[in-house]
Amino acid sequence: MRLVFRNQRGAASVEAALSMIIIIPTFMYALFLDDLLRYAADVQETVTSTPWDLTNQDYAHSDEGGTGQDGTSGGLASVQHNARLLYCDHESSGDSYDHAQDCDAENHHNALSGHVCWLNDGAEQVTCDAVDKSVGDFSDSDFGRYKGKFSTGGLYRCHAQAIVENYLMPKTFLQQFSQVEQLSKENWKGKGSIHGNAQSGTDDTAYYLDKQFFAIVTDPMALNYAAGGGDLAVKPGTYSGDVYDRAESVYANNAAAKNVFQEYRTFKQSLKGELLGTIGDEDGSQPNVSLPSGGEVTQSITEDKGSTDYFATPWEDGAGSQHQKTGEARGNHYMGCKEAAGC
Repeated sequence: MRLVFRNQRGAASVEAALSMIIIIPTFMYALFLDDLLRYAADVQETVTSTPWDLTNQDYAHSDEGGTGQDGTSGGLASVQHNARLLYCDHESSGDSYDHAQDCDAENHHNALSGHVCWLNDGAEQVTCDAVDKSVGDFSDSDFGRYKGKFSTGGLYRCHAQAIVENYLMPKTFLQQFSQVEQLSKENWKGKGSIHGNAQSGTDDTAYYLDKQFFAIVTDPMALNYAAGGGDLAVKPGTYSGDVYDRAESVYANNAAAKNVFQEYRTFKQSLKGELLGTIGDEDGSQPNVSLPSGGEVTQSITEDKGSTDYFATPWEDGAGSQHQKTGEARGNHYMGCKEAAGC
């Protein structure tokens, strides 16, 4: 009986030893693949989040509305620059907002088996292309004039690529029992600094993740605030400012509107000559725009005998505010659903 048990223990030891040939490399591969998948998701996070930042730029403001990419002007340069600072440690969840720590230090490379970097010449930090203004164009002279003067809208595309280097798996493992020439690419453990290794990696010694792309079409024609940080408020009779300039571009320089203005002048001249005797000199070509400041819903308008407060939006119109009530009745969900499901 003792001999049988001894034989069983010996067989188990041999089986365990043979199993290690499969279990150990499989376990190592699983750890490394986990790092690869996580790093690929980190690159996707960087690329997909950056273009959305372009929708929040104030394109009427010179410090934000530029399209330079030198890191000093606004627009794409500021978005790309800030995204690189945010993701220079490759993902945002552990960001300390300390440039020296996140970008220059190496202790954020704390993965078990693979280390990611985009300092390599074959890799690329998040980069945003110049806006493709042809996207969204159509053949209308008035639209083209307005867009050319006030908008930098179009297609915004960003991209990035990272490399991953192996710091766990051996290049070979029990070759006498395996027909695989190499288990992995170069093992960089103990061969130098992580950033230095990342710059030295090649296609033969490092794993190049697929280059990721993401693009959005945005139309930043609306004003967030006035150029130079001024007030967007404008009243009828005020013929300057950002809001007025945009309204004038639409109406005063519109060929169809010019015909309306001429009819208006003819009609007013008839009133002046036959009925009223005196009438204002406005010819209708200058728009009268009303936009209150600071979230106010009313605006005081100067008239012949003093001034009167008028609602500048139908949201609160002084006669039931039906737009506001309708909006509030819809709740938080699409098409009036009070609940997230069940409609």
